[in-house]
Amino acid sequence: MGKRIFLRNMKKEDEQDLFEIFFDPFSTRYWIGRCTTKDELKRMLRVEYFSYSKRGLSPPQVIVLDHRVIGVVNFNEEFDGIGRIGFILNRLYEHHGYMKEALEMFIRDGFEKLGYHRIEALVFHDNEKSARTLKSVGFTYEGTMRSYLRYQGKLIDIDLFSRLRREHDEERIVS
Repeated sequence: MGKRIFLRNMKKEDEQDLFEIFFDPFSTRYWIGRCTTKDELKRMLRVEYFSYSKRGLSPPQVIVLDHRVIGVVNFNEEFDGIGRIGFILNRLYEHHGYMKEALEMFIRDGFEKLGYHRIEALVFHDNEKSARTLKSVGFTYEGTMRSYLRYQGKLIDIDLFSRLRREHDEERIVS
């Protein structure tokens, strides 16, 4: 539990709050999987998020503030002691430090509970907000993968960020 927010597993009752996030073109401009109808959201939740355990992945976590879901953090890939994270926040809650707080908790659990030795994030090259947020929680920019992903008919560059378990451990010792 953070100072202002907490993380928990996603539930079916979260659909309305999640629809506000995944329907909004501003919130989803860097997210693959924008929903334009509630049926699309239900399908995405069923196929993507609620099937995580079947695929051997840790379940996505919703970010809760005052009984309202304001965002999602998840490990969308897990392999060889590496977790790859994704995150999205309702734009009405940006610029308050909620995502930073959520990522700090989520990353700590990734290292301490799930035993990862590395956590990575792939970020659209022009997504400066996410890059700043990752750097603020100790991630290191490793480089740009040129023409890495086809998105909306275009090849786009993706920036790779990572945080290592040893960095996490060293920070805990210092603080």
